Amino acid sequence: MKHILLLVGFSIILLTSCSMQGKLTRAYEGKKWEQVQLSEGRPTRVENRANGEKVMVYVREKNLGKARINTGSFQYDEFASPPATKTETTRFYVSKDGIVKRVEFERDYER
Repeated sequence: MKHILLLVGFSIILLTSCSMQGKLTRAYEGKKWEQVQLSEGRPTRVENRANGEKVMVYVREKNLGKARINTGSFQYDEFASPPATKTETTRFYVSKDGIVKRVEFERDYER
């Protein structure tokens, strides 16, 4: 039982550390805001918070066209996935001093 718990815990750590959220956090958390802007460009919008902090929001949309779905080598009918729009939103929470305190990433698909 102890080995199974250890294996599940290790798997969760591995999966979360390889995610886009983890990569962004390691790359930018604790760094100056100017470094983020140099690599990511201008934010889509800036939200001012009551405590003087700012939230820099980047929104990127990509239209995904139809993709062929292969049902095997003896396929008679052609199938395609419906077109979709992928939206990636990244939020950088920046302190009054211009230091990135937290990064949030979310991906959404609309069909």
